[in-house]
Amino acid sequence: MSASKTGDEYPSPREHDEAESPRKRMRLNNSSRKSWSLMDRKTDHEVLQEMGVSLLEPDDCGELPCDPGTSGMMHKSLKRKRDIENVNPNINLVTSPLSKFSPKSPKVRTASPNPGPSRVKSPRSAEKQPLQPAEQQYLETTLLFNEYLIDEETPLGQSVSGQYVPTAPSSAKKQEHTPLGLQEELIISRRHKPEPMGTDSFNILSDEMILSVFRWLPKRTLAHCMLVCKRWHRLAYDETLWQRLDLGSKTLAKDALGRILARKPVIVRLASSEIGEWHPTTLPEPSRIQYLDLSMASVDPQTLDNLLQSCPHLCKLSVESVQLSDNTCELIGKCSKLETLNLTMAQGITAEGLSAILTGCPGLQSLNISWCNLDEAALNVLVAKLPQKLQRLNISGTRIMSDATVEGVCARCPRLVELDVSDCGRLTARCAAALGALARLEHLATSRCYMLPPHALYKLGSTPSLQYLDVWGMLQTQALSALRTALPHVQLNQFMFSAIARPTVGPRRTSIWGLRTRD
Repeated sequence: MSASKTGDEYPSPREHDEAESPRKRMRLNNSSRKSWSLMDRKTDHEVLQEMGVSLLEPDDCGELPCDPGTSGMMHKSLKRKRDIENVNPNINLVTSPLSKFSPKSPKVRTASPNPGPSRVKSPRSAEKQPLQPAEQQYLETTLLFNEYLIDEETPLGQSVSGQYVPTAPSSAKKQEHTPLGLQEELIISRRHKPEPMGTDSFNILSDEMILSVFRWLPKRTLAHCMLVCKRWHRLAYDETLWQRLDLGSKTLAKDALGRILARKPVIVRLASSEIGEWHPTTLPEPSRIQYLDLSMASVDPQTLDNLLQSCPHLCKLSVESVQLSDNTCELIGKCSKLETLNLTMAQGITAEGLSAILTGCPGLQSLNISWCNLDEAALNVLVAKLPQKLQRLNISGTRIMSDATVEGVCARCPRLVELDVSDCGRLTARCAAALGALARLEHLATSRCYMLPPHALYKLGSTPSLQYLDVWGMLQTQALSALRTALPHVQLNQFMFSAIARPTVGPRRTSIWGLRTRD
């Protein structure tokens, strides 16, 4: 009895292990089955993915009756789908008439009547069959005409803005373009800038408006604008844009001077320039130049004569350190409107040439003829023919000038405001009385006139209008202090160099006689 009780109440160890172990219970329940296959059970899709079975896709005919007539067509459709996906995974397949035979099957399928993984073949391991002509045409049409699904996060999606839908190409170019080639052509076409479209804005503006714009451009830019078109050439050639020309320290080519005069300028600066030859065959037309600076310019006499001949309206002229001839002086004398003439250190001035200048220019108000090596005859012509309206005169550096010459000049030009007789070593106390008689004299320069005694300078204090007196190199420090005490209303030694008739004074090089030479 004890044995039976033990057998009924306490199971054996083997039965206890099998009852408590789920795996053993499953084995006991399935003990009647002889074999186990993966395809005989309804498995979960996640379990298949973990096991890697999802790589082997089903043939999508799980719940449909597999008829012999339709199985071949569905098999071909599935193979065509996989081949297209292998070519380009980004292609979105369009539903074809064949797709109605292959509906989406559920993820969980029933067991196959013929279980066994060895009998289930993967589409990748199936034997490849040649495509029929209709299938080949359907494949090409799908590749060429379907939309391309491009992820925006990919580099290709970032380079192409928007969704690109290609148009149907011609039948001759179907085989020449691939989807990648079309995308590359689209990217390259975006890099090219489109050509400007529309009308020219300058064609809408009037000539006056364009001239107002050109007025702000430098001369070099204006010359470049003349090469754009005929209209710009005509407008950039307008005389209002070329009234001022600064060609100082430049080198002008041959016949360039004629082209400059053709611009019809008014103010021209050619100081320290090398002027090429200009020998026109015909008589040049009169130019509009009124202010001309040729100081220290390198020019041949014939070119200089042609230039002065074409400038009959000169008001102010400077030919400092330029070689002159009698013919050149006659051409200067033909400028009847000349008011200021600078002949400092000019070479070749004779009595005949000086007479032609003074006779033809009665309106001279400022004359600088210093350091010109004038002879006695030229000094006599100077005293006899100086314009009576002359206000400023510089005859410094004339070594042979005497007191009589100074007295004659003061008598001839009583309206002198500024007089420079520096470096005239023959002047004595005799000329002091004549200088003191000039009622309008404001500035007198007697620097380095060593024969002029200091007591003669005290007499200049009687001139009521005298403001500046330059006596550089004449007096010692004590004598200069005594002179300042005797002439309290006169400023001594304020100007070392004379500015009479000079076009530029000091460091200023962008103006001549106070007029701008640059726009």
